[in-house]
Amino acid sequence: MYKPCEICYNKQASQRHHKFSNRKWARKLYGKLLDNEKNIQYCCPDCHVSHSSPKLKHWDEKTFCFELGIDLRSKVKC
Repeated sequence: MYKPCEICYNKQASQRHHKFSNRKWARKLYGKLLDNEKNIQYCCPDCHVSHSSPKLKHWDEKTFCFELGIDLRSKVKC
C-alpha cells in the first residue's frame, strides 16, 4: 500500500519515525506500546534523516503517555 511521506508529501513513505524515543531505555519501559500507530510518523528516507525538520514530530515521555492514555512509567515525573 502506498503511503505518502507525512513531511514532504512528495515521495513514498518507506520509513517509520517514532515520535517518542525508540531507544533501549524506552523499549524497556514501554515495550510494544512504542509501535502504536499514534507514536508513528511515516516518512521518506530524505525527511527521516533530516531530524531538524519542524514537521518531524518529537514527543517527550509525558506527551507520549497522554496521547496513548497511559501512566508515566519512568521515575522522573514531568
